[in-house]
Amino acid sequence: MSQLASPLLGMLAADPRADGGQRRVTLGADTIRIDRCLLGIRMRLALPVRAYRGVSLQVVEGARGPYYRVALDHADPELSVTLAEDRDPESLVAEWRGWAKFFHLPRLALDADAGCVAVDGRLGELVLGLTRQRRRGWPLRDRRSRISALRKPPKTRRHVVHRGEREIICYE
Repeated sequence: MSQLASPLLGMLAADPRADGGQRRVTLGADTIRIDRCLLGIRMRLALPVRAYRGVSLQVVEGARGPYYRVALDHADPELSVTLAEDRDPESLVAEWRGWAKFFHLPRLALDADAGCVAVDGRLGELVLGLTRQRRRGWPLRDRRSRISALRKPPKTRRHVVHRGEREIICYE
């Protein structure tokens, strides 16, 4: 894999399946690199930032009560990266906005009931919204006149092959 173009931050994170229970995560502007050792085999995953769904703020129930977590959210929970944790949600809101702006990812709120909800409705420079209903019919219909769009293709003549006869070929 290629090296990170601009490594921003390297940190150790908990990983229950890895040897030693830890993995090293290196954050870059366009790539997230995860290094871990699993059953004596060293692994290095380099994921583009666009592989992540967004930067999420979630409430986590811990042994000493609930706390808040800001994380890069991935469809595979093992590839999600925790960026910050705190008991005070006001202190994490600035970090949540900052990480989302840095990675050009939408801010997500994770709920047990609703699941993953986009807060600001943006995916980088793309504004998310309701999708338009697809138009029915042939997509190139508007490029051609109505009559030529309805016209049937010409019938092709079947070539007759005469087996067992001599061919007359002229090479002049």
